[in-house]
Formats: sequence, structure tokens, C-alpha cells
Amino acid sequence: PVAATETIAAAMVLRLVRLLQARQVAAEPLLARAGLSLAALQPSAARVTYAATDQLLEAAAEQLGANGLGLTLAQTRSDESYGAAGLLLVTGSTFRQGLSRSLGYQRLWGDGERFALLPVGNDCAVRFRHPGQSRMAGAIAAECALVEVLEGLRALVEPDAVPLGVDFTHAPLGDVEVLADHFGVVPRFEQAENRIVLPTHLVNRPMHAFRDLIGAALERQAARALSLLPAKDSMVARVQPLLADEQGLSRSLADVAEALRVSSRTLQRRLRQEQSSFEQLVDEARQTQALALERLGTPAKEIAFRLGFQDPSALSRARRRWRK
Repeated sequence: PVAATETIAAAMVLRLVRLLQARQVAAEPLLARAGLSLAALQPSAARVTYAATDQLLEAAAEQLGANGLGLTLAQTRSDESYGAAGLLLVTGSTFRQGLSRSLGYQRLWGDGERFALLPVGNDCAVRFRHPGQSRMAGAIAAECALVEVLEGLRALVEPDAVPLGVDFTHAPLGDVEVLADHFGVVPRFEQAENRIVLPTHLVNRPMHAFRDLIGAALERQAARALSLLPAKDSMVARVQPLLADEQGLSRSLADVAEALRVSSRTLQRRLRQEQSSFEQLVDEARQTQALALERLGTPAKEIAFRLGFQDPSALSRARRRWRK
């Protein structure tokens, strides 16, 4: 049985939250049922117990259906899902080497022996074990994990790669055609272990480790490390100059975050910590610029247009709010 202290990276759980949100399912009540919250998942080093993760997976299966959920979850990932361990994969000279190197740091994703790279005759297999106790959660996690291995092989070596075989310990969660279409082979169920068998000629082939891919990953790592350093100025003070003119008001949250070399999520979190928000700062900048233009005798219609209001009536409503 899994130890109560064993955990998984919150970044992996956030993928499930994003999937729920994409399917128009409110994630917060399901998180609460598992004793979690969105705020608890946000810090880059946050961890979640397998017990809570299993509860959330079971709740997601109730809402979305278990059939094909692991496949969909595998395809719902972001650049931050795997962090440094994922970067190690793409820097290997071959897929086998990159995978072996990456799995050496798999505890960054989750405790316990989750993945193992094993020989199968002249070929090799990636075995997966879910440390949690829920059979349903374990089945979904296993399907997700083996799809991800194949997705990596297809992205880095051969787009049309087909495994020699795919085994799962659980019974089918529904129509197996969806998984069979994706893998290119019909999976076997109720087997001794979860594994995907890969041909040697593919895993030993050099990978297409694109310079841009590696550079972007390293830049994200640097930006994340920079965001954890003590700020010399408050985040509010750093954002305000970027909104101080009409061109600045046209900037989106993502534009401002990029200018400050932080992620949009980090920018929002830092502003919340300072009892502010991006929307509030934009509103304050509009108020300052509207007053300056009024003093110059600029017509209301022109002010509305220049400051990004839909029409003069929207500017009038904003003025009434500003006077309160």
C-alpha cells in the first residue's frame, strides 16, 4: 500500500484541473472534496498526496466518464508539466538514453517507482505502476502514462511510431477502439503489468532535439527561478510604468508578463499578494490618462476611443465609478 506521505507534483494535478475547466466542469468543488484548492496547487514546488489525487481522478471520471479519460489527460499538458526531468528527455542522443536519464529523476513527478525501462528480448518496454490505492485512478493514470511515452517517441523520433504491444493490468474502461486507434495496436487488458513495448530500431534512433525547443525550455526554467527571487520593487510598481500611456493600455496580461520575464500566472499571484490585480491597475491607468486628456479639452468620444472603451457611454460609467 502507498504510504500516506507519498506525493505527486502539483503540476501533474493541474493538468486534470485544466481538462475539467476545458470541459466546462467546475473544478473547485471537486478539489474541495479531495481536500485541495487551486491556491494550494499554484506554488511551483507544491506536492499533493496520492490519496487526494486519486479522489480527484475518481471525481473527474464521474463527471467526464472513464473511457478515454487517460488518453485525453495525456494530451492535456503544458510546457511546465515535467520541468527539468522533461528537459532531460529531449537532450538525450537517443530516445532510450533520454528516457533513461529522465526516469532517473522521476521523483520530481511523483514518489514511488512509477516508471521503469526494461529489456524485452532485443527490444525494450516502459513499465508503469501507480502508487495509489484506487483501482479506477490507477487505470486512468496507467493509460495516461503509456500514451505519454508513445507521444514522446512520436514527437522526438518518428511521428508514425507504433509500439510492439501495450498491456494494462485493469479491465477495459469502455470501448477499447479509442485507445487502439491512438496506439496503432489493440491493447491487452488484465495483464500482469502496465507496459508499452517499443522496437529497438526506434528507441536507439537519434532524436530531433530542436534548438528552439531546448532554448525555450531553458528560458522557462530561468524565468521561474527569477520569479522566486526577492523582488527589488513591488510587482505593482513594475507593472504601472508599462500601462502609463495609450500604447500600454493596449497590452494584455500576457504581454505585460512577457515584458517582466515572468509567467502570467506568476504575475497574477504576485499582484494578489500585494492586494491588487492586473484589471485594477489597468482601470487606474485609464482613470489617470482620462483625467489628463480631459484637462486638455479632448472630446469624450476621442478619449473613449484612445483609452480602449467600447463607446462614450462606457467611459461615462467608468467616470461615475471613479468618483465614488
